[in-house]
Amino acid sequence: MKRIFSIMVILPVLLAMLLTGCSLDDVADPTGQVNGPVPADASTPYVAIGNSLTAGFMDSGLMQAGQANSYPMIVATQMGLDMDTFTQPWIASPGIGTTNVGAGNVSGVLYYNGSTVLPLAVTPEADVAGLLLAVAQPTQYHNLGVPGAFSVDLMNAYSAGSSYAAGPPFSRPNSFFEFINRAGPLVGLYGSAAVPAAPPAPGYQTGSQFYQTIAKGPAMVTAWVGGNDFLFGATSGDPLGPANALITPAATFAQNYGGFLNSLAGGLLQRNGFPPTIITATLPLVENIPFFLDRATFQAVFGGLSLTYAETDAEYILLPNFLGSDLPVTPGGELPANMTLSAAERAYLDDEVIGAYNTAIAAVTAQVNGNPQIPATAAMVDFNAWIAAEKPTNPDAFRHFLLLRITNPGDTIAEVAAKTYFSLDGVHPNNKGYVFVANGFIEKINETLGTSYATVPTAAVTWDPTYGAPIPTKAYTGGIPRISPEVAEAMRRSFR
Repeated sequence: MKRIFSIMVILPVLLAMLLTGCSLDDVADPTGQVNGPVPADASTPYVAIGNSLTAGFMDSGLMQAGQANSYPMIVATQMGLDMDTFTQPWIASPGIGTTNVGAGNVSGVLYYNGSTVLPLAVTPEADVAGLLLAVAQPTQYHNLGVPGAFSVDLMNAYSAGSSYAAGPPFSRPNSFFEFINRAGPLVGLYGSAAVPAAPPAPGYQTGSQFYQTIAKGPAMVTAWVGGNDFLFGATSGDPLGPANALITPAATFAQNYGGFLNSLAGGLLQRNGFPPTIITATLPLVENIPFFLDRATFQAVFGGLSLTYAETDAEYILLPNFLGSDLPVTPGGELPANMTLSAAERAYLDDEVIGAYNTAIAAVTAQVNGNPQIPATAAMVDFNAWIAAEKPTNPDAFRHFLLLRITNPGDTIAEVAAKTYFSLDGVHPNNKGYVFVANGFIEKINETLGTSYATVPTAAVTWDPTYGAPIPTKAYTGGIPRISPEVAEAMRRSFR
């Protein structure tokens, strides 16, 4: 799951991080203010639970540029909360990415250099501590999204070693838990747990996302989880083969999700003494993820290569794999099965996996909302319906930047970037996309609570895939953009 993260955060580095810390004195730094201790009987307005989509992961990495536009940060801002009342685990440039850049180094986020996609920079492993800007915050963060979290992790994971990915079939401990949950071998070293925990919550440093949320005591929680449970298998190109082991069975997901959401409602009721509000969300179908390019569009753009398909009924092509510089086909050659999704594979993913997950999310949300024993207000954002309403009039918003670069050769990079809602990894939103997501949550909050928080126009934000890097030409020079095998792998493994 995380080739680079499994080796990234070793104990000596983490201990050094605790000893050296990171200056929060820069007034331009959004972490200059951290929330102080909160009494045990007080609630905070809002906490967000989830994975990379909650954390603000963008361009195959986590960095301030994405975190500042995470959907929870946008929601909190529209609710009138500032950086004292909604905190995040800020990470400085060049961020922490997923590209394999060799032992002893950590990749930054990806950027576009005018012709290909590369890591923005590389940070020596020993210097990663300096990227963690809010490590000294004395209480839990309000944005508890952990890149790489699975549904089972919500209740159980508090450290790399306790994460689901630490065991088979992944065997790659998720080190994001170390500096977002701030647990594992560092328990007790981050300072005191400033929020006294009401049962059943332990001290936050040994707490999963669930327990940290209970200790925080929010009046409202947004929870968007489940992407990692299917994406690793889906992006293998073989979800019905050996990679099926990477997909959480629908029944298991339903059990994980039901236990989590019911426990969350009951735990917050006990913690706060009043019913919580919980806003959930569905997961996008294959057709709504630009990583997967439908065959008709692929043929329209790349038909000149006269490729055939090992899977003759291929419905979707895995675009980053196709763009990889190690593409094992030549014009007139055959596109291998691991670069496509057949009709059966697509139907399995959309119907028996993602569709079944979404059915469970809807059912559990409705159950929690109507449970007289544990009163709570629960509602769900249907993002596939949300996308279906937008896509007919704005189809480019759901296409990959590199594809749009090819099909809009007369546009500058900025003009192409303004069209799409997705970042370079093809799965996570860019700044505009996170506004789109946040607006879905804001509208559901307003509908559920009778509030009137304003949505944000997507045109009000921009995304710069070059990250300000000097580029000789802003014009498209033609040809198919090629990316390295390492970057293609990072894009395939960056769903977190």
